[in-house]
Amino acid sequence: MNLIPEDYTIEAKAFDSDNDLVVGWGTADATVNAGESTECTLALALTKCISTFDSVPSSSKYKYLAVASSSDMVKLGEWVKSGIDMEGITITLADDLDLTDCTEFDCMGVTKADSTGDIQGNAFKGVFDGAGHSMTLAITPTDPQPMGLFWQNDGIIMNVIIKQYSSNCQIGSTQALNLSKGGIICSVNNGTIKNCVVNASVTSWSVAEIAGITRENSSSGKILNCFVTGNITMNCDGAQWKDDYGKSAGIAAVNNGSIENCVYTGKITTKKVTDSSMYLSNISGAISAYTEGSIANCYWLKDNIDRTEEVVNQVAYINKESGGYGKICISDPSKITGCGYFETNSPSASVTAGTTSECKSEQTLAYSGTLLEMLNAYVSASSDSGLKKWKAGADGSLALDF
Repeated sequence: MNLIPEDYTIEAKAFDSDNDLVVGWGTADATVNAGESTECTLALALTKCISTFDSVPSSSKYKYLAVASSSDMVKLGEWVKSGIDMEGITITLADDLDLTDCTEFDCMGVTKADSTGDIQGNAFKGVFDGAGHSMTLAITPTDPQPMGLFWQNDGIIMNVIIKQYSSNCQIGSTQALNLSKGGIICSVNNGTIKNCVVNASVTSWSVAEIAGITRENSSSGKILNCFVTGNITMNCDGAQWKDDYGKSAGIAAVNNGSIENCVYTGKITTKKVTDSSMYLSNISGAISAYTEGSIANCYWLKDNIDRTEEVVNQVAYINKESGGYGKICISDPSKITGCGYFETNSPSASVTAGTTSECKSEQTLAYSGTLLEMLNAYVSASSDSGLKKWKAGADGSLALDF
């Protein structure tokens, strides 16, 4: 086989005699150089994969589950909601999925959502591998409708692209009902989210937290090598609720864990910030609105936050020391490292290291070159061999190389 010189990921599957059950599954990376022959050794893990959703899989028997339709996603959601956490099982998308007309599908794992804003659910503990495929989500704007793919991730979500189903997609809630919350990938992340792309915008009236990836990245949560392009519009004025409300961000509204090598190219629009000894509301940040965790080697489009009458360029909200019940939105500036912004939304853009006004600490970029080169330098240096390289897409925009 003649291939264009490039890096490739080779995937192979072995099926049983009925061509139904996958009995071997493996992937391997290979580099093709011009004028050279390339050999790729690929080992198949002889672990059974159930490719239908007729029965609940057991991790002791089936390690893989292939999602091929919207009905498969509905069934997976029902299992997670019932408390089947899928630990030890890898769920892989077999193709792109359009869930626009699938009214039965909603945020997986939610068990309770009432008018008081109390949303509860069960965690997902398996591996959800999008395999570079896309999912087009349709989120019904009811209240309190949690938004996103999963409610709580305690496992691994990776290699998935989330697309917007219409130009006026409203995720969150209507003007009269404003108790929804969440992120496009999940509401709470206690596990790992990596190599995920969100090409969807969020328009919400929620007083709670909304973000491109997750509402809350907990102390055990890791968000690696992710890319969000959609705009975030917070229409509700959290100040009217006279409390600590209205956080929005490109990656995680609240970050207590780690966020690394992530990019946000959208725009965030909120109401005017209320920062007083009583309230801290309507805060936002290109990467996170409020962070006690670490943010490393993350980049964003310059001046992409509009807080009504104030356009700012900040990785997170930087408030005065006495504001918002004494809460400091960047409690430890030393945990923000190697972050910066770019002025042109292009893979070839140059990155400027953040200053104290943008990151609350003077930044030193860990890598050099263009935005694309810096992102790939991190991937090459990472101990996680599963991180995908970045590339220029067919239209010249930044993309992950699935």
